[in-house]
Formats: sequence, C-alpha cells, structure tokens
Amino acid sequence: MRFSLLGPLEVTTDAGPLPIRAKRLRALLAILLLHAGQVVPIERIVDGIWPEEPPRSVVENIRTYVSQLRSMLEGAAGRRRRLESHPGGYRLLADPEELDLLRFTSLAADGRRALQMGDCSGAAMLLTEALELWRGAPLPELDLGPAIRAKTLALEEQRWRIQLDWITARLALGEHAELVPTMRELLGERPLDEGLWCGLVTALYSLGRTGEALAALAEARKTCVEELGIEPGPELRRLHAAVLKGDELAGGHRATPAALRDRGTLHQLPPSGPAFVGREEELSTIRQLAQGRGRDRLRVVVLSGPPGVGKSTTAVAAAMDVQAWFPDGQLYLDLHGSNGSPLEVAEAVACLLGAFDIRREAMPEGISRRRSLYRSLLARRRMLILLDDAADEDQVLPLIPGPGPSLVIVTSRRWLGQVDADGRLGLEPLSLEEAVRMLGSIVGAERVEREPAASRAIVEACGRLPSAIRIAGTRLAARPKHPLLVLAERLSARTRLLDELSLNGFSMRRQLEPSYRTLDPRMQLCFRVLSVLNPNNITAAGVGELLRLPVHAADRALEGLVHEGLLSPGLTYQGIPTYWMPTVLHTYAWELHAVEGAQLVGGRKAVNGGDA
Repeated sequence: MRFSLLGPLEVTTDAGPLPIRAKRLRALLAILLLHAGQVVPIERIVDGIWPEEPPRSVVENIRTYVSQLRSMLEGAAGRRRRLESHPGGYRLLADPEELDLLRFTSLAADGRRALQMGDCSGAAMLLTEALELWRGAPLPELDLGPAIRAKTLALEEQRWRIQLDWITARLALGEHAELVPTMRELLGERPLDEGLWCGLVTALYSLGRTGEALAALAEARKTCVEELGIEPGPELRRLHAAVLKGDELAGGHRATPAALRDRGTLHQLPPSGPAFVGREEELSTIRQLAQGRGRDRLRVVVLSGPPGVGKSTTAVAAAMDVQAWFPDGQLYLDLHGSNGSPLEVAEAVACLLGAFDIRREAMPEGISRRRSLYRSLLARRRMLILLDDAADEDQVLPLIPGPGPSLVIVTSRRWLGQVDADGRLGLEPLSLEEAVRMLGSIVGAERVEREPAASRAIVEACGRLPSAIRIAGTRLAARPKHPLLVLAERLSARTRLLDELSLNGFSMRRQLEPSYRTLDPRMQLCFRVLSVLNPNNITAAGVGELLRLPVHAADRALEGLVHEGLLSPGLTYQGIPTYWMPTVLHTYAWELHAVEGAQLVGGRKAVNGGDA
C-alpha cells in the first residue's frame, strides 16, 4: 500500500487506487498520516475535521469514521493491522517506504548530511529523489483546521529549504547552465529570497555571462528596495563586488560546457590485456544489447563458464567495446567469488558508493538505505557496471541497480539462474585456431609459425583455456631461445601438467581449488570419479555405474557440476545428454582422485586408481 500526502491525498494498492471519497474520512486519514506512527489525540482530530463548530455527537462520529477507515485499509492490505485505538486517540501504522512524507524526510536528512560532509554528488542525487516525491501543495482539496494546516505549511517550508540545498549541491558540481532556468522560475515564487539571487548570479557569472549576472544583481537590489525599503544583505553586496572585480567565486568558476560534462565521470575498467583473441560472437551479442532497442531500460548480461575460460577478460573487452554508449562512466568491482573469500554485500555496496566520492562516514546507516542511495545515484545515469567474479545470486542481486538506462555485466563460474538477465553467455574454451593465435600474441608469431605442431600440442594440453595458455606463453616468452617442443613434451605428461602450468605464485591448480573445496562431499566425489571417464564423453549412465547410483541421481550430480562451472554440457545423442571437461580440469580431478580416492555412497567399496 502507498500513501501520498505531498499533493492531493492518494492511497494506492497493487490493484490500483483505493477510492476514499467522503470528505471527513479523507480528512481523518490525512490527519493520521501527518502524524504516522504517533497517537493522535481525539481533540486534535476534532479540530482538524471540524475547524468551525463540531457536532454534539462528535466522539461517536469519529468512532464511526475510524471503523469505516479501518475496514477499508485493512481489507485492501490483506487484513494487516493499520489503525490502532489507544486511550484518548488513534494511531495509523505505515512503513517509511509506504508514505511519501516519511520517505521525503529520510531522503532529505541523508541529503543534507551528505552536503555537510562535502559529498555534493551524493547530496544532489538524494535531494533530487526527495523533491521528486512532491506533486504539489500538500492536501489542497481538504478543509483542515488551523493547527493541521500549519503543519502542511511547515512541510512546504521544509521543501523550500531542501530545494535551496539541492541548488547548492548542483552549483558545487558545476551544473550552472542547467540551474539558471530553474532559479529564475523559483524567484518568480519567492522574489525576496537573497540566497536564491546569489545562486543565480553565481551560475551566470561562472558561465561567463557577466552582463546577465550584473543585471540580476540590479534586479535583486530593486526588489529589496521596493518591497522592503532596505538595501540587499551583505552576501549579495560581496557578490556584486566580486563580479565587478572579475574575481573567482566561491562555489563557482568559469567553466566550459565540455568541462562541465566531464566532471565526475568514472572510468574504472581494468585493461583487457594484449593477448585477448576471439569471442566475436559474445562481443557482438553484448554490443547489440548495449546499442539496440530498449537502451533506456536496465539491461543485464551474465557471462559464465569454467575456471580459466576468460570470463573476466571477455567482460572487460566487451565493456571497453561499448563504453561510448555509456557517457556517464563505467564502474568495476571484483567480488572475489572464486577465491574462497567473497566480498560481503555490505562492503560491496560501500565500494560502489565510494566510487562516487561518498565517504564512509557520510553513507547512510544500514544496508537497505545504502542500496537505496546506490539505486538513486544510477537512476538517471547511463552507466556500465561490471560485477566481476560473482560468488552466487545472493551476492549479485543487491548490487543490480533499479530501472534506468544502465548496462550490467556479471561474470561468474556459476550460472546465476535467479538473476533476471537479458543475455546469458556460456563461455567455452577457444577454438584451436584462436588458441594458437593467442599463444602467438604472447611468444611471437614467428616462433609459432616455426613450430606449428608443438604450438598445437601446447594449447591442447592447456585445454585451450586462456588462463592456462597465458601461463604457458609467459613462461616461453621469458625463454626466447628455447624450442616450443620442450614445453610441449613437459605438458604431455599428465603427472606434470599442473606443475608446469604455474608461474610466480599463479597456477591453474590454485585457480581450480576454491571451486572444488566449496562443493559438498557428494559433489566432490562425483567430480573426482570423472577422471576415470573419457573427458569428451561423460554420461550419467557412466557416472551412475561408477558410483552405483540411479541414472537420474547421477544426472542431477552432473548438472550440479555444470552449475558450479566444473563441467560443460555437450551434445545429445539419441536423447542422452553428454558432458565434457577441459584437459586441465580433468587432470585436476585425476590428481584429487589419486590422493583422496572415491569412497562410494553409503560407505561401500572405494574406487581407486581408475578401477570401478
């Protein structure tokens, strides 16, 4: 249910507007909402509904109105308790997200706090959202008593103060040209507000429109003299002197429109690296989503795949390819989902807010309010957000902004089925041609051309996974006189493969380990026994035979490994799905199997060394 006071009184539910037509029922609801969460004395209700002469049966009338209103509200709200009776009065319950007045008060307080802390960007966004809740003067259609009407007038005054703070924040951000028409319009409502005149003069002067700034100063002086019989205050006089001298203004400067557009733009994308090859189909899909129809709505793309397949590199390359369509900037956040210590959601939101120069002490308290601020910051900006290496849906969903013209790219080893994505791209190892080309970009095309057979053997031993090829290539690049055949022969030995794919603390074994360790014991068992099967033709029947499981149970286990990014779906033959594993993953499973064995479900005989 939504209650709206900042304008004509409105109550809406998921089913649509709730019609409350009787004037006194509407007046009662308005009075209770203006004091939401508080017990309103009967005397105040009487004064509000009957500002002139109340009837003799006023208490009975109020009880009847309360009963009718309670029935309407609780019937529309799924019988939730809304209107409580208390000794001497009544209280209406509404959550901050349900009542525009409470939402405005919260946003305004957060915005003013941000402004006081020097976070003008955050203040502008919060105060904009607060002011957008207003639809006009509060409750203009109701004839309320003087005490209640005084409260609505105080609200309008609060709105005015927030509007001035909003102007201050945006002036500090250099948005002078956009504010000039707004300030002229507001001066039509309050021509004696000297703070508003100062803002208009500052904006005009900062834009290089000195003549108009002086004309505005003259108009401000004339208004003060004619309306009040006094000269303008000291702030306007100091501003007049600064303009005449050509001094730099506090809160403003001479800036070109281009400089204003560039102010605050974020460019956080990491480099994609010179060895990136292939992925034309994936890049084309993301390009179409970025520039195609629906550019004014939020779009989400999920890239998933096994460890080392190049999800992050592909996502960065795609983001750099489409960044021109997101002029308000690009955010990047590494969620550390695959290293065993994923970033906490609260910390992730704080990092994203920090990108907008919002200091931690200025951030709202509580994850819910921080997420609301994050959504507000992105609501109107055309930005690209890259959430890299997500652990699961629980980590990602709070970081996806609300409706707006942004694009979100998420990478994860998992499928992230609960994320509402416009595009899902499951990355597979490179083709043989692409893998050789990537190796050549690292070690030199000439070396690859001299030893084509060894080059193919190296990338095949790497499972054509970009991470493994990068390690192998970097080792070869450090030994420019060594034949490629030497490394190819070392990689051909299964017992040495993962030892060779290691460099300066970065290894494929270390990259694979966190994904395996997070599996439950049954899934770990399933992963290990895959090492005794053909890596290119894994079936549920084969796994079921090894583990003495029904085929449907083995198939569920294999689907679980697909979800974890440790197995890839293959083709289907005669209705039977198959699966496959890159060489590197299959070798890792073989190592684990050799060390840990494969204890069968239910404590039956162990399977070791590949014998079923």
